[in-house]
Amino acid sequence: MSGWIHSRNGKFIRELNTDFIDEETNILHFPFCDHGDSGEYICMLTTDYSSLPSINISTHLLVNGPPIVLNQQTEDDGDDLILSVMFYSIPYKFDIQWFLGNISLNGDPQYTITVKNTTVELKQYNVDVATEGFISNLTIHNFKGLASAVYNCKMSNTYGVVVEEVVSRPVNIDLQRLTYCNTSGSINLKCTLHLVGAISVPWIHSNAGETIRSLEGRYINNSNILTIFFCNSQDTGDYTCRWKTDISGQALLEKTSTLSVSGPPFITSHSQSVDKFDTVLSVSFFSQPFPNDPQWQYNNEPVALGSKFLQTTTYSIVQIKQHRVIVNEEGFMSNLTVHNADFGLYKCIVQNKFGQVHHLFTFEQEQNELSTSTTEATTDTTTSQNSPGESIQLTVIIAISSAVFGIVTVGVCIIFFIKRISPKKSASYNNTIPTRNEDKSYNTIDMTTLSNITDNEGDYVEVY
Repeated sequence: MSGWIHSRNGKFIRELNTDFIDEETNILHFPFCDHGDSGEYICMLTTDYSSLPSINISTHLLVNGPPIVLNQQTEDDGDDLILSVMFYSIPYKFDIQWFLGNISLNGDPQYTITVKNTTVELKQYNVDVATEGFISNLTIHNFKGLASAVYNCKMSNTYGVVVEEVVSRPVNIDLQRLTYCNTSGSINLKCTLHLVGAISVPWIHSNAGETIRSLEGRYINNSNILTIFFCNSQDTGDYTCRWKTDISGQALLEKTSTLSVSGPPFITSHSQSVDKFDTVLSVSFFSQPFPNDPQWQYNNEPVALGSKFLQTTTYSIVQIKQHRVIVNEEGFMSNLTVHNADFGLYKCIVQNKFGQVHHLFTFEQEQNELSTSTTEATTDTTTSQNSPGESIQLTVIIAISSAVFGIVTVGVCIIFFIKRISPKKSASYNNTIPTRNEDKSYNTIDMTTLSNITDNEGDYVEVY
């Protein structure tokens, strides 16, 4: 038996289940990895023989990526002002530059730039882990004689660039930089500023550069508190707390907290295409946290990857709707290439620790075989003898036609007989048919005539 344990700096993070492990080879597989997967992985091997000791083998995983800003602060130091940015970076080789506007401050004698090692806390799968990080300080000498301004700290390594803005003033907005919420939970974002005359203004919710909505918070004791009820994936993004003041020299003071909402994955789009003998089934989806490797099934059985089935899963930009705003977000796309696809159900299952979602592709028949079946059915219908049901229908139609013909014949005979025995009455009717008289008035509502003739004259109505 075997198993894998993930830890970092002596702190247990998680035990990996069979979704990540090949049971035959005991290979640990990561479909997607980020800095949260960094750490020590211990493979524990045990046997059924009590006399044999268990074997533990460990290996270290470091995940490279762009720098991650963890915090910033402003501190007065006599006549100087120190701006600090705390960050984490793997690889450890990086470059730091400070700017005032577009002007680089590196090498300027009015400023001192330092970088020091420090201990930082990272959240790895909801576990706070202490690890090695860095802090960069910009010391502004004789700051009291300078106007307030916005300074930029640019951190870069071979995997990306991050720019952090720091406002040079002895006031701080207290707001947690990262906030986590699980689906169906509710959270409060508390933004505090101790500055006389500061006025809170609505929060701005944005994501991936798109402004989504403006939200009113509650002002309580120098704090602007925003409550998000029953948070879900639509609430993911950046929430900017803003304060308006006339003392600072700028119209707005602001700070942003990023809200990460964890919940079941959801599918954003799906498609299928045919290239000669290969059929490609595609499913795009979004998942926070990272999902397990998607599973494809054929007729509710896992597909056997090989010459018949080929599966690939990659990062992809997907479109999600957040409160009626379409946002391009980083998601995933899973493709299943099927050689000479057979009839049946093809299912893609996407799962993370909060739930799962699946999409079905149905292949009923191939197009050419469907045409052949239709043609054969049509041919069989035209060449076969009448069925018993068809004979019964024909008999009923003939019977009804005969009955109608008999009734019409009898009616004609009765009319002819009546005219034969009443020749005088018919002649009287024919001689007294009324004609249109301009002196008469016609009532078109009840379709009767009002006559001006005397009472002793007869009124006749011809009935056809």
